[in-house]
Amino acid sequence: MTGGMQDLGTAANAPDQRDRWISAILLLSAAALWWLYREFATTGRTLEERPRQLALFFSAFLIFSICTLAVWRARPPASRRWTLLIIAVGLLFRFTVAPARPATSSDIYRYLWEGRVVRAGMNPYRHPPRSPELAPLRNWVWPLVQHKSVPAAYPPVAQYVFALAGFIPLSPVTALKLALALFDALALLLLSDLLRRLGHPPSWAIAYAWHPLAVCEVVARGHLDAIGIFFLVLAARLLLVPSAPGRIASGAALALSILSKGYALFLTPFFLMAAKPHRRVFALSLTAAAFLLYLPFLPAGKDLFSGLTTYAELWSGNANIFALVKLALSPLSPDPDALARILCLALLAAWIGHLLRAGRRAQTPEAALILSQRAFMGFFLLAPTVYPWYLAWTLPFLCLDRSLPWLALTGTIFAFYAHDFAGHHHEIWWVTSLEYTLPLALAIGLRLRRPTPSPSSSSPP
Repeated sequence: MTGGMQDLGTAANAPDQRDRWISAILLLSAAALWWLYREFATTGRTLEERPRQLALFFSAFLIFSICTLAVWRARPPASRRWTLLIIAVGLLFRFTVAPARPATSSDIYRYLWEGRVVRAGMNPYRHPPRSPELAPLRNWVWPLVQHKSVPAAYPPVAQYVFALAGFIPLSPVTALKLALALFDALALLLLSDLLRRLGHPPSWAIAYAWHPLAVCEVVARGHLDAIGIFFLVLAARLLLVPSAPGRIASGAALALSILSKGYALFLTPFFLMAAKPHRRVFALSLTAAAFLLYLPFLPAGKDLFSGLTTYAELWSGNANIFALVKLALSPLSPDPDALARILCLALLAAWIGHLLRAGRRAQTPEAALILSQRAFMGFFLLAPTVYPWYLAWTLPFLCLDRSLPWLALTGTIFAFYAHDFAGHHHEIWWVTSLEYTLPLALAIGLRLRRPTPSPSSSSPP
């Protein structure tokens, strides 16, 4: 009898012992990641430093992955206890690396220039950086701006943020990077609350809070994606408010995300699906907000979208399915690039239509967010340009979907920077293959391990 009681006590203590081990791992890992992120943020843009950046990123991704899987698989009570640590450390990462200068991207100088143009009362959609009308505005930023003949491609919300950051009494680069870090920090706080309200442990937000793609690519390098991600998470959180005012606010927030960087546009059908019975006010709010945000820039007329059109028609790199389609069309078409873009857009429309049909029965906010993640997956796998920081948009919903193959892709995608060793605008084919085939192999392996339903099962095969 006594022996039996001891055995029960030992079994009961086993989860607590495991939780203590995981807590210790999280603390040690947080310290290691802080050092790795600090080192990464201070590396330069030279080709000689690229191997060090790759080593720092992949070391951080390995540690991060171990922590994320441990938290995802932990008992809910223990997982909730780690929430404060995970969120606090995630905020520490962001505000530690934000002041560092960008390591490999010159995008932030374009942001600074366009913010300067907007503050001067000029229209960046009408006047590209090389425009003679903007000559009086040229300062130290102008020589660092790339593609000077192309007008602004970033939507209005991004332009407003670029302009307002110029009023922060710090050096321009530091001010804008700290503003972007603040958006990312707010997205993290909202995400943990979103998970809690959906009945999941808020600690699952570790997949965003500690992810090197978010900390290194978005925050350390100062990419504007932090703005749109914040408003997207805000729109998702407001979608949980079932009243008409909640739907109005969610529609407006989604418009702000779309007009920060347009990726969230592809998620609109899924948000509309979950907005029932207030779909009409959601749609009206989204449309009205978009119109009002564009209103100050409408004098640009036909040039309003010329920068975006140039990007959509000409830019490509590090693509997956698009690259394969283009290769297959090369012997058949004089312009395989244009035809591949059309075909991939048609495939994306078909994929979104399939997801909408699949979600017809489960029109709940959580179902809409998971379907949104699947839509993002299709979009980025079909896109002609997939830079690593683009996938940061999928990280908030990855906290819900918890797809291991996609988690792997958000790490392997960083191998993109190894293409620099092939020279400007050239890609190493086997590097791209590794980026995508390793997560694909994991997806196939997990699929094969999944139990086969018995013939008597009522579930579909």
